[in-house]
Amino acid sequence: MIPAELVWLFWDVDPGAIDLVRHRDYVIERIMTRGDWRAMRWLVAHVEEPELAAFLRRRGHVLTPRDRAFWSLIAGGPSSVGPGGGRPSWAG
Repeated sequence: MIPAELVWLFWDVDPGAIDLVRHRDYVIERIMTRGDWRAMRWLVAHVEEPELAAFLRRRGHVLTPRDRAFWSLIAGGPSSVGPGGGRPSWAG
């Protein structure tokens, strides 16, 4: 079950209907892309590093390069993001 302090992340669905096993990728993606510090800490406490790394291999393409690089560090896996964090070349 999604804790009350994280319900705001799931505004587009009924948070009470989320099954953490069946909807695991949805929950992980939502927290990785939109979560605050509290949500990120909850994710790390409830999903083991190998599973986070597997998510990144499977669905990492949906994250921004910056988010992908950050979560690769957390999950203990290699990042496919090069120097500059995936910034466009014109951003300097």
